[in-house]
Amino acid sequence: MIMFHKYIKALLALILLSGSVNFSSAQEIEPDLAEQPFGEYLTGRHALFNHQYDVAADNYLEAIKQDPENIELMQFSLSVFIAAGRFEDAFFVNEKLKEMAAQNEVSNILDFFNKTKNKSYIEALIDIDELSSTGIMNLIKPFFRAWIDAAEGSTSEIDAVVNSFEEENNFNFFNFFQAGLIYEYLEDFEKAESFYAQALNERGLLNLRAVEAYGKILKKNGKTEKAISILEDYIDQAPANEQLKATLIEVRNDEQFEPFVSSLDEGFAEIFYTVSTILMQDNVKSIATNFLQYAAFFKPEFPLVHFLQAQIFESDQYYRGAQNEFDKIKTDSPLYFQSKLQRAWLYNDMDRPEGTIAALLKLEKEYPDNREVLNSIAEFYRMNERFAEAIPAYSKVIDNIEEENVRDWIIYYTRGIVFDQEKRWAEAEMDFKKALEIRPEQPMVLNYLAYSWVDRGLNYVEAKKMLIRAVELRPNDGYIVDSLGWALYKMGDYEEAVPVLERAAQLETQDWAINDHLGDAYWTVGRKNEARFQWRHALSLSPDEDKIDLIKSKIKDGYTKPEI
Repeated sequence: MIMFHKYIKALLALILLSGSVNFSSAQEIEPDLAEQPFGEYLTGRHALFNHQYDVAADNYLEAIKQDPENIELMQFSLSVFIAAGRFEDAFFVNEKLKEMAAQNEVSNILDFFNKTKNKSYIEALIDIDELSSTGIMNLIKPFFRAWIDAAEGSTSEIDAVVNSFEEENNFNFFNFFQAGLIYEYLEDFEKAESFYAQALNERGLLNLRAVEAYGKILKKNGKTEKAISILEDYIDQAPANEQLKATLIEVRNDEQFEPFVSSLDEGFAEIFYTVSTILMQDNVKSIATNFLQYAAFFKPEFPLVHFLQAQIFESDQYYRGAQNEFDKIKTDSPLYFQSKLQRAWLYNDMDRPEGTIAALLKLEKEYPDNREVLNSIAEFYRMNERFAEAIPAYSKVIDNIEEENVRDWIIYYTRGIVFDQEKRWAEAEMDFKKALEIRPEQPMVLNYLAYSWVDRGLNYVEAKKMLIRAVELRPNDGYIVDSLGWALYKMGDYEEAVPVLERAAQLETQDWAINDHLGDAYWTVGRKNEARFQWRHALSLSPDEDKIDLIKSKIKDGYTKPEI
């Protein structure tokens, strides 16, 4: 069986051979144009390095206008325009390169795309021979031929492709899934089902688009119960996947599905989207961006493509691009709600928190009882330390719980923390106890409640038991280990506390409070040089403002433990 890391390693090797441009290393592969007498090139280069693809495309286009004979600049700009989704500009520049007999591999791809989109299939088939025969193109070229053949109503190419599959091939997931799509398009539903099943049997790689296709074809083939079972199993693995959940509802409601792929263009889009999802499982973002733009060129309304592209742009801090991609997802898509929710959080990333809360409150009006929206509003207030506003927001989430389940411990736990921040301990304690009633041995709750008791001089014996159990459950969590050590110290078990606090400091070397606790324990057992070392280390770790003078005082004068 093929492990996932082997699949990715092999795919990356193909990409490196295929000539795809990785903009993170653009300074190494871009032509040396820094001496050119225009600022647009430098501005574009800087924007590209920072993933601001629209700004980069604008400036590269202007640079080309000012230096229209610069072949290297035009060749490189093609990939910039593609990353920005500016295919019209890419085609315009490509025509200039054609006139100058200076086309490159990207030029050949654009020619092929243009002819395929215009249904000039005979010319497109000729162009396939001009595409690179190494790298990732070598993997997908057979499917280009098969799709063009299928668009003409023939199975000869896909039959030949399938017959060429090797039993032990790192790319059989991709091969099987693409074959299934083509056979479904050709209305050979039994073969489509067989190839989708084989794709999902390739261990180590989870592709939920293939799961969706398999569930729908099972339903089409009259295997509704099996379709429901398969979809439920994968939703358990990916509970946030709205596309699968929507498919499951449709299957249960006995709805009739549109063809999964209804045209050659959509088939090409699926090829590029599949490659992108595989790349993103190893976080190869810049190359995945280009393949997603290829997919969007062939299928402009492809919510899964827009959603993944938006996530890539967000992680690259290209927030304007992320907003634009989210905005392309229409109201009838299962991803519409999630896109609006994630779009709201973009303002927080942009240091515009008021934009986030305004968007979330607007979304609440559209989805008044939606738990995700209500929880997001509460989380926004908590994350921005607006605790007084967070409390009623979390209470609204709790009020909307129709039937309590084991996952609801987190709501009470989080509201408890907010109550504690507002110095409303009695209410906080009630929430922590409620969280433990729902999830009796949740280590985070055991830790927070027990530590809070110890810090207040309350319930030492019960707190000690709870912390011992929390450490058993999370032995490598430095904060929980520290809580146990500090409880032992506060109870007067100094010798027992020291090794526990040492372990906590080993696990969390950069936490000032843990190092401060260890310093106190060392001093109390007479290890004064080690105590001062720990306090100095704690001071170097940016402690809270109100603790700095106390730590300095301990370094100078030592420490006297307060009476219990």
